[in-house]
Amino acid sequence: MKLMTRFLALLLATLLCLIALVACTPNTPPNQPSEQEKPDNNSTGTTAPPSNEDDSNQNPSDNDSNENEVPEEMNRYLYKRVVLIGVDGAGAFFRDTDTPCIDEIFVNGAISYNVLTSNPTISAQCWGSMLHGVTPGAHRLTNAIVGERAYPTDSPYPSVFRVIRENNPDAKLASFTNWNPINIGIIEDGLGVHKDSATDAPLTEKICDYVKKNDPTLLFVQFDEVDHAGHSAGYGTQKHLDQITATDELIGKIYDAYDEMDYLEDTLFIVTADHGGTGLSHGGLSDAEKYVMLAATGKTVENGEIIDMEIRDCASVILYALGYEQPDSWTGRVPSGLFEGVEAGERPVSSEGNGGHINVDTPERGSGNYITDVLGKDRILAYLPMDGDTMDEVGDFYTEENGKLYFVEGYFGEGVRLDDGYISLTDYEVGKNSFTVSLWMNTSGVDGDPVLLSNKNWGNGYTPGFVLSLRNGDVKFNAGDGENRMDMESMLPENPFDRWVHVLLIVDRDAGEVKVIYDFSIVDSMPIPDTLIDDSFDCFPVINIGEDGTGSYGLKLSAILDEFILIDGALTDSDIAALAEHYGSAH
Repeated sequence: MKLMTRFLALLLATLLCLIALVACTPNTPPNQPSEQEKPDNNSTGTTAPPSNEDDSNQNPSDNDSNENEVPEEMNRYLYKRVVLIGVDGAGAFFRDTDTPCIDEIFVNGAISYNVLTSNPTISAQCWGSMLHGVTPGAHRLTNAIVGERAYPTDSPYPSVFRVIRENNPDAKLASFTNWNPINIGIIEDGLGVHKDSATDAPLTEKICDYVKKNDPTLLFVQFDEVDHAGHSAGYGTQKHLDQITATDELIGKIYDAYDEMDYLEDTLFIVTADHGGTGLSHGGLSDAEKYVMLAATGKTVENGEIIDMEIRDCASVILYALGYEQPDSWTGRVPSGLFEGVEAGERPVSSEGNGGHINVDTPERGSGNYITDVLGKDRILAYLPMDGDTMDEVGDFYTEENGKLYFVEGYFGEGVRLDDGYISLTDYEVGKNSFTVSLWMNTSGVDGDPVLLSNKNWGNGYTPGFVLSLRNGDVKFNAGDGENRMDMESMLPENPFDRWVHVLLIVDRDAGEVKVIYDFSIVDSMPIPDTLIDDSFDCFPVINIGEDGTGSYGLKLSAILDEFILIDGALTDSDIAALAEHYGSAH
């Protein structure tokens, strides 16, 4: 009896232990983290990306993987918040001066001093790429535009703020900038983004106060006084470097505010720059201008070097950290070396605002499709392909670059932006001869009537010479002789902005008419009036591209031009067809 009693007692104790063990075991499928290990998505409104496929109706025999295996995307750690701080004009100069706060913040983080910024290396273009995930060829932002126009809320290239808002209506979003045009023309209106602007030190106080009262999903900060120091004293000078050190202290204050609120555990913290500089300016492609630092720290950030990153990738990194899919129109990507276990994929390809056009290299001599193969060498007076310079490749003309030119993606190879400069084709007089000009143009719109090409003073339409000017609704040809003038206004084709439009100007003195042809098919013509039919169209012995003949008309041509060709004589219909085939067959 005692033995039986002991046996029953032992059995009962064993059963109780088993029951207790089962009760204490988390109710979690194999390979899936427990609730303690999952991010609390509901607290910020962020959601993990769904699995690519719904396996609920799938036959287990058709699935080679473990039926309880959770997709890698679902296991990915999601951050509750991201901080992106950009120091205007700092480039990669952080490494050349004392930055004790940045050194401490990113001691276990990922960093690169070779992040490639946008071309041209100008503030609006670079901040636009950083926040919109595309190159300037897509977002089309310039310094002149962002201070005057709100960024369109229906653009196919939304900012990271808009993407977050569309995914999470309740997210707190904030942008604090010294350079207020970012808040006017780069970040869309109507998204509920808290926007504020001040000089760097007061701005920092506003940021810290905001963070202590709010928990923003995305905080964007732009400091500007480093860029001011670069413009005034020179980039890389002691004054410029000292300002970076002063800004480092402000960055430390923001980091401390997040620490004080116990936010750092679930925060991706990033510091970068929009561009660098050389001498007293920037906009070109020297290493000092085009490479910037980016440093990041967070729970899943690797300790090491970020590999092959561009500034447009910032937007992709932010969305990845928060768990949102990026728009198909973006060409940013998450780089290698930033997050643990994440390798960069193929960079997305987009036509980037060019109406479906995909850039290819300029056809080379000997290819059978070079421009002289199409029109003949003897007829081409000048050919400027704009591939990194403005040299005439075919004729004997000397060209001069005036002001600052920006070589960017063109129709073929590279083209040239003329916002801050123009090109002179010197020692050319048209006289009473027939001539043709062929060029590709891409613009988001212009103010007034800036010049495409001219040899006259465009301050007065009666002055001798000719001009072809661009307006938002048309292209205008004007010629005068001092007493008489002709004016021909050719309405632009449908949807003329943010795409490549081919323009032909044909001045046919034998036929006594002027033609403007868009995209090889839309023809507008006007007879040369009797008062000018026997007059020379000469004035200054130059053709200026992007300015009038004086070089001082003053209105900036906000456009990219490419493939400028000056042709002797008037092109025929068969010539135009051959030119159309040339530009189409290269694709």
